[in-house]
Parts: sequence; structure tokens; C-alpha cells
Amino acid sequence: MSKAAKALFVSQPAISKSIRNLETDLGVLLFVRHAKGVTLTKEGQLLYDHVATAFRQIHEGEKLLHQLRDRSFGAIRIGISNTLCKYYFMPFLNRFHQVYPKLKIEIVNRTSLETMKLLEEGFLDCAIISDIKSEQTLEYIELMKIQDIFVSRQRPPKEVIPLKDLEKYPMLLLERNNATRDHLERFLEQHHVVLNVDIEISSMEFLVEFAKIGLGVASVIGNFVAEEIHDKKIYEWPVIPGIPQRSIGLLFDKKRGISIACNTFIEFMKTDNGI
Repeated sequence: MSKAAKALFVSQPAISKSIRNLETDLGVLLFVRHAKGVTLTKEGQLLYDHVATAFRQIHEGEKLLHQLRDRSFGAIRIGISNTLCKYYFMPFLNRFHQVYPKLKIEIVNRTSLETMKLLEEGFLDCAIISDIKSEQTLEYIELMKIQDIFVSRQRPPKEVIPLKDLEKYPMLLLERNNATRDHLERFLEQHHVVLNVDIEISSMEFLVEFAKIGLGVASVIGNFVAEEIHDKKIYEWPVIPGIPQRSIGLLFDKKRGISIACNTFIEFMKTDNGI
């Protein structure tokens, strides 16, 4: 009993009183008192086993919270499209992993529209999307501007091509219900242009490859094909009027609460993009 009093920085009578109060509350005898101290009764041992387990779990919980605070433990579930994952996110992910190697990242590949829905339903911590609707209520941080362009293996027939002229060429587009395709369709509709679509596919990577082998004129994100254009593997077809710029952004729901790991990721992305 004296050891317990010393460890808890209280007097021995105070501990004895606390034990008596606990025994009274529980209606059982917890300790057998003798000349050399006290030993647990069977009921006392039963209570001790359960309490010891609870204290171990509390200790483990505190330990995990310290690890979360120190960024040595944690997980982030990020939604992103295949296109943005390949062309934009992979270099960033490498830099983030070098700084925070203990933080686990789960990547959920969906279109931007599907990703937004998953975020609203609470299945994701955050998302990187290539389009944002004005009525969107989620928190949005713009990371960079992107420009949609048209490309082909052939050189453009004119220095600047009237948008309407594209109706004469076989077109390669991303499939419908995709943020990039929706952005293009809204633009074309405004200018009363109906394209002759030969191929629709879910992957921008394949659109670029199809354009390289001469299957048609592809609608792609110019920021992601700068190297192919520089190496003359494909040529940009400038059109007038040009497609409006849009942005890539980081999307999250502040109202649901943000974990330490997710907040670390958000702040790292902002710093990495000079925000």
C-alpha cells in the first residue's frame, strides 16, 4: 500500500479510503488485508484484469495520438482521376513520401465527377479534381490552371483553325460523364459546333497515343503533352475561339473535420504549389 501511495503522490490513508469507497460501491471485497500488505481477492483479480486491459488500450491510444501529431503514423484517402494521377500527382506524391514516409496514402481512381460524389458522401478525406462547379459547397483550393487543346500527328492545316472547321475531321475524345469532356461539350454547344467523333475512350493517355499514330484529332490537356509537342510527336491545332482555361484543385469538406494526416497533406500541397 505504501508503494502505491508513493507512486500516486498521495497518503496511504487516502488510498485505503478510496479502496473502501470502491468496495462499498461495488458491494464486493477487492483486497484481503494482512500484516505484510494486501492481496487481491478473486473478485479483485477479475476487476484488475479488465481495468488493466482498459489502461493498456488507453496507453496505446495516447501513443497513436502522439504518432499522429508527429506525422509518424496516419492514413489519407485521396480521390483522383487516372489522368491527373499520371500526369500531375505522381511527381508530387514522390516528394510527399520522401518527407513523410510513415504516412499511408490510399488512392481511389475515379472521374472528377465520381470523386466529388464520394467526397460528399464521406468516403474520401480529400480529392484532386480538374473542374469545379460554381454551386459546389466544398472547400476548394486552386492548384494550377490547365488548358485544353487539340492535337494531331499531322501539322495543322492553318496557323489558326476556325473552330467550326474541326467538324470536317475525325475526332478522338474522352468518354462522356467526364469533367474534361463536359467542359469541351459546353464550349462546343455555345459555338454551335458538332464534332465528328470517331473514338471515345476513358484514358487521356490512349488519346495521345491514338493521335500519335494518326487516327484523328484528339482533345487533350495541353499542360500534360508539352513534351510530345516539343519532340514533334504530335502537333497542336490552335483554334479560334480557344477553349477557356480551367483549373486543377484540391477539394475537401471542412465541416466533416480534417485529420492531422490529411491537413499535413493539404498544407504540403499548398506549399509545393506556391500557395
